Amino acid sequence: MGKWIDSLWRNYESAVKRQKELVGTMQVGSYVAIRDLETIRVMVDRLEVEMAALDKAAEFATQEDGGDAAVKIGIEEIRKKLGGFMRNVEELGVQADVCSRDIRWARTVVLQRIIKQPN
Repeated sequence: MGKWIDSLWRNYESAVKRQKELVGTMQVGSYVAIRDLETIRVMVDRLEVEMAALDKAAEFATQEDGGDAAVKIGIEEIRKKLGGFMRNVEELGVQADVCSRDIRWARTVVLQRIIKQPN
């Protein structure tokens, strides 16, 4: 009877160990994905600030009392800010690709661990 109970106990210990490893793998994958998503959030916040600056420059350029000089200054300001804005949009696209790749990697690792485990 003791050998049978010991055998059951070892099987349960083994199953718990495998599940613990799987949960650890899932935690690592989640951490990476959350970190990537936080980076994207920061980049989106930066784009919102830049969009507000572009909006203000457009409002300045379209003021009726400013005349042609205000339009020229406003357009020049928009051109300057648009370059940085477009760079940040491209960086956001790259970061979104990195995040997607990291999430796919984490999912693949977790699935491989699940498949590898004996029933």
